[in-house]
Amino acid sequence: MKRAAGGRRRPGRPAGSTGDQTRARVLAAAVETFAQQGLAGTSMRDVSRRARIRVSSLYHYFPSKEALFQAVQERAQSEIRELILTVVGQTADFRTVTREAIGRLFDFFLANRDYAKLSYRACLEGTGLGTDQRVLERWLGFLEGTLRPAEQRGDVKDVDPALFMATIDALVHWHVVNDAFYQRLLGKGLDDPETAARAREHVITVAVRTLGVE
Repeated sequence: MKRAAGGRRRPGRPAGSTGDQTRARVLAAAVETFAQQGLAGTSMRDVSRRARIRVSSLYHYFPSKEALFQAVQERAQSEIRELILTVVGQTADFRTVTREAIGRLFDFFLANRDYAKLSYRACLEGTGLGTDQRVLERWLGFLEGTLRPAEQRGDVKDVDPALFMATIDALVHWHVVNDAFYQRLLGKGLDDPETAARAREHVITVAVRTLGVE
C-alpha cells in the first residue's frame, strides 16, 4: 500500500477482492440511480447512499459522476458483447445465430431492465459521454462483417446494417420497458413467463423476417 509522509495512505482506488466487490456494488447502485434519475438528476451522494458507502470512498473508485456514468455504460456494453460473441462462436448457421443472438439480447435486458431504462434516458438526454461512437463503430463493424458475407452468399436480403441495428435495439428496449403496456393489453406483465416468451418471439420474428431468413 502506498503511503504519504507521516504514514497516511495516499488517495487512490482500493485494491483487492474487497475493493473489487465494493466497486461492483457501486456500479450496480449507479445503474439503478441513473436509470431512475438520469445523469443530470443524480449526484455522487445519491449513488453513495444507495451503495451504502461514504461519498469520499466513492471518489476513490471514480473521480467524477461522469466517469461513473461512463463506467456503467461500458460495463453494459462489455456484457452484451461477450453474450453475442458467445452465441456467434456456437454455430455458423446464420439463421440460428440471428435467432439466438436476438433472443439472448432480449433476455439480457429483461433481466437487467435498469440498463434498458438507462439507454432510453441517455438517448433523450444526449448523455453518451463519448463512449457511444466507439460502441457504435464496434457494433457496426461486427454487423458489416456478419451481414455482408451472408448477403454475398444469398442467405439474406440486402439490409442496411446501421438501420437494422437501430431497429432491433429499439424493439428490444421498447418491449422490455413497457411492462405497463402489457398489463393493460394482455392483463399480464413481462414477469409472467408466457407473456415474456410471446414478446421475445415477436422481436426475433421481426428480425429474421427483415433479413429474409424465415
